[in-house]
Amino acid sequence: MFEKYFKPDRVYPKMSDVPFRELREKGLSVALLDLDNTLAEDHVHVPTDYTRKILRELEEAGFTCCIVSNAKSTRSSDFAAMIPVACISYANKPSPSGIYRALELLHAKKEEAVLFGDQVFTDIAAAKRAGIYSVLVEPFVKREVFYVRLKRPLEKIVRHLAHF
Repeated sequence: MFEKYFKPDRVYPKMSDVPFRELREKGLSVALLDLDNTLAEDHVHVPTDYTRKILRELEEAGFTCCIVSNAKSTRSSDFAAMIPVACISYANKPSPSGIYRALELLHAKKEEAVLFGDQVFTDIAAAKRAGIYSVLVEPFVKREVFYVRLKRPLEKIVRHLAHF
């Protein structure tokens, strides 16, 4: 059960460690990106040099990018507009609905998509439920909102049980 819903296809320490060209060679061409603690620090409002570097590397590797965020405000869409990159706010992960909206927005098939995220119970579960490739990255920083910190010990148990 853990493998079906929570085990990512790949795991990397951070986004800058992901071999984007290798993923592109697998036929993946659409990068769906969680924002908080994946593409940038938790609850940021302005893109950083790191964020711009990751997006540039993805685009140079041939990916079309879209932020898929659970943020319940205009923060993620405002952030995305500054880069600029497409964005799905209120993604409702672990539901796959935000992923489906992103694929529709980008006119993409699920076989072309990869979701990058830092949370097993939201990002990876949503990707698995949508039937797309998933990459888990370790959280960008340890400082997180309390409700995410509460989930981290449970994630460690699932990661141990699913061997990743």
